[in-house]
Amino acid sequence: MITRTFDILRFQLDKYPHERALVSRENAQWVNYTTQSCIDHVDGYSRALLALEVQAGDKVLMMPSLASAKWLFLDLAIQQIGAVVVPVPESSSTVQLRYILDQTDTRLCVSATLPTVTGRSETRFLLLDGPDDDPARFPYWLKKGQAIALDQVEQRRAAVQPDALAAIVYTSGSTGMPKGVMLSHQNMVSNLHAILPILPLNYQKVGFSMLPFSHIFERIAIYTYIASGASLAFLADRDYLTQALHEIRPHFFTAVPRIVEKMYEQVLTARAGRGWLGKKIIDWALQLGRQYRERPGLRFAYQLQLLLARLLVFRHFTNRLGGRVEGIIVGAAWLRPELGRLLSAMGIRVREGYGMTETSPVISLNHFTPGLYAFGTVGLPLPGVEVHIDQPDEDGEGEILVRGPNVMMGYYRQPDATRQVIDEDGWFHTGDVGRFVRKRFLQITDRKKDIFKTSAGKYIAPLALENYFRESPFIEQIMIIGFQRPYLTALIKPNFEWLELWCREHHIHWTGPQYMVHNIKVKQKLSEEVDTLNAELPNFQTIRKFHLVPQEWTVESGMLTYTLKLVRSRILEMYTKEIDALYPL
Repeated sequence: MITRTFDILRFQLDKYPHERALVSRENAQWVNYTTQSCIDHVDGYSRALLALEVQAGDKVLMMPSLASAKWLFLDLAIQQIGAVVVPVPESSSTVQLRYILDQTDTRLCVSATLPTVTGRSETRFLLLDGPDDDPARFPYWLKKGQAIALDQVEQRRAAVQPDALAAIVYTSGSTGMPKGVMLSHQNMVSNLHAILPILPLNYQKVGFSMLPFSHIFERIAIYTYIASGASLAFLADRDYLTQALHEIRPHFFTAVPRIVEKMYEQVLTARAGRGWLGKKIIDWALQLGRQYRERPGLRFAYQLQLLLARLLVFRHFTNRLGGRVEGIIVGAAWLRPELGRLLSAMGIRVREGYGMTETSPVISLNHFTPGLYAFGTVGLPLPGVEVHIDQPDEDGEGEILVRGPNVMMGYYRQPDATRQVIDEDGWFHTGDVGRFVRKRFLQITDRKKDIFKTSAGKYIAPLALENYFRESPFIEQIMIIGFQRPYLTALIKPNFEWLELWCREHHIHWTGPQYMVHNIKVKQKLSEEVDTLNAELPNFQTIRKFHLVPQEWTVESGMLTYTLKLVRSRILEMYTKEIDALYPL
């Protein structure tokens, strides 16, 4: 029975002992871990922590990049001795890291590369890898920990209660310093139990992890793979992704929408390199895919066409993913519905979900069973999780409230902030605006704090509009502007891969993004795309002017949060002059 997060490996050992429980790439080769060896490694990591004198309740900060077997061992080892894991993204700024270290009184920090933090003499910084004769590296303490009796680990593990604090996960901090979300074992385990029956995972399947391990979405996904008995492989190097997919041949993985968009762009790139007939065939297959609906009694003619499209076009792209991907769980941001349909037509079922760090994290999820999912929505609320639309308007839209065993214990050392989001009835106020469509599927329409009013008195929900304009293959990133302005404008980062193909087709000399954003023909093409989409909108929602930017907005640049949301204040500050030029006096 799983009642605490670290129970997952022993649960797998009892139910589905696996020869390839974990597969991790280490020193340029794949290393297999049996279920029993995973347990042994976690115990060894716990003994190292005891050698480091980590006490129950102590905060241990870990700064992983992508997940690996070693990071997972450390994560579970911290929790099973009653300490509290504080996962922090490797890309965190020095200011954010120092803030987290100070607030949590962290005595131990384990990272992939040493962070540049001064004035924290009370914090011991260790590198995860390295020789075992260097006290500044964790392998040294693994060796020292061998002298610690395993009984001590057993005693510490037995003392951990399900309602104990397991992790403090810091939010992405799009409006200031991040807040530490306190999650108990029970919070995360309740989410795990609710997700398991929905996913078609079992001991015969192979999962694949390629998202940052500091993100609660990926950590719960990893716990789910293990609890289901599936084998799990880790991508430790982003540059090795293509080869890893061919070698691992996964059945399932989690992704952010941009990864799915990249898959679609591969199809478009292949199309651009084909002759007239090849382009026609790909266009036909894409149009067929966008019409995809999975339901009983699908028309025979459509099924026949779909079979032909998979044979002629789609299989070339599914083979790039290893050839046996059955499903992709997408979270963190909005996924264009037509892309979900297209990949599902290829035989890869894409299912979008919704969650927040404060809800451990999953709130709702589209199921894999026909009739229990809807493209363009984030699915059905999880079993045991209540979702309420607060003060809905005439369209049924209102703030999304959540209540259930997955709702956090509170914000660490911030009781006032906790009271602001969790009311006296236990409802967590997400700050997201949404509605139920078809009576039961949840749809996210915007962030409450991002909705603004123009000087003309019109309310604008920017996220919904941004998602709408991103339906153009030429627009990769966009931010709508118009707060207290007479009309809407936008900053647009073009999809330069697709734009370069278009330029070649139209005999326009390609130089580079920083130059092409000033090209008259490129500007004209983007204007045509915006005008086409504007035609379907009421006048007050149309984009009157825009400015093209050459740089991608990234987490590293501070323009995106860890969960890939726009840091609007930072972007506005960065492009003040360009925005002012869109509103001449």
